[in-house]
Amino acid sequence: MAPAGSSRNCSANGVVTAVAAGRIEVELGPPPRCSGCDGACRWYGDGGSRRLTVATQRAFAVGTPVTLSVADRELLRGAAIVYGLPLAGLLGGALLGFAVWGSDLGTAAGAAAALAAALVAAWGLRTRLERHARHALTVLPAN
Repeated sequence: MAPAGSSRNCSANGVVTAVAAGRIEVELGPPPRCSGCDGACRWYGDGGSRRLTVATQRAFAVGTPVTLSVADRELLRGAAIVYGLPLAGLLGGALLGFAVWGSDLGTAAGAAAALAAALVAAWGLRTRLERHARHALTVLPAN
């Protein structure tokens, strides 16, 4: 059973490679193949092993197998920024362009300008979101 606030679908298995005060370094193995993305999810980068330093309150020994999980709220927050913000910019810009110029060309120009601004904003917010999500990882001993 997954802990409260964590997702069973967005988790990774790894092995503790280093321990420091309140932090552990985990080497993540290559992703398992699933029917959803066939192992091509971006969390794992190029698909090889990867090291990640994570803050944790639990004590782990070097060599302990662990499971890292991302909370569902972090996934929803990421989806809202990556998909929702550009969509809102596109629609809002189209409405604003039509209200100001009253033509199809004005609508298209407003939509394009607002979409570009929303994409830049989403890119900047994505970096902050990734940093925050790293601190919100749940680390549990692997089963």
